[in-house]
Amino acid sequence: MRTSDQIDQISKAISIAQGEMRPASKSTENPYFKSKYSSLAQVMDSIREPFAKNNLCVFQDVSSTPNGIAISTRVCHASGQWLEFGPMEVPVTKKDAQGVGSATSYGKRYSLSAAVGVVSEEEDDDGEKSINRNLNLKDEKPKSPKKEDVPSPVIDAEKRKILHSLSKHCDPEYIKKIHEYLNTLNIVGFDNVTEKVYVKIFKGMNENAEVNLRG
Repeated sequence: MRTSDQIDQISKAISIAQGEMRPASKSTENPYFKSKYSSLAQVMDSIREPFAKNNLCVFQDVSSTPNGIAISTRVCHASGQWLEFGPMEVPVTKKDAQGVGSATSYGKRYSLSAAVGVVSEEEDDDGEKSINRNLNLKDEKPKSPKKEDVPSPVIDAEKRKILHSLSKHCDPEYIKKIHEYLNTLNIVGFDNVTEKVYVKIFKGMNENAEVNLRG
């Protein structure tokens, strides 16, 4: 996070605004995963009045990255003080207008929600839970780290080639969710997938590709 030299006035204003915010409505439907989430417009609706009353406004910048886009969110106060969050990187699996637009909307609402403290009316499962359900990943209870535990190594060139090949035959929305899941693990792209994660995503990708090829 970056800030202006002084943040006393903006901090006070945001504190008051957060006390006046309503949870963002969670009524936008994702037909692909049959789930509901808070859209960017609904997040904006929850902060618009509290921010206006407390002399606050928000700016968001979108820039290109090698793997997709990056979103930066700046909250400004009438005093000239500001707080800037990000950049938050979002992978773009299908590099056309629709793919970039979808990734931009996704990144802007998550970046904005995190920056100003907006929550949904209910727990938002538009992200990782949707991934786990569709990738047949089991919810695992957190384990206490053991001294003998070592990081899983990154997959070799052959497995990277397999994932890239499968991704070309999978449904674009499915691949988007794969990358969103990887992003939650701080993994950018298939070239950085670990052995453990490869085991989790390979079966689902292979099945999705086979369905598309048969279709």
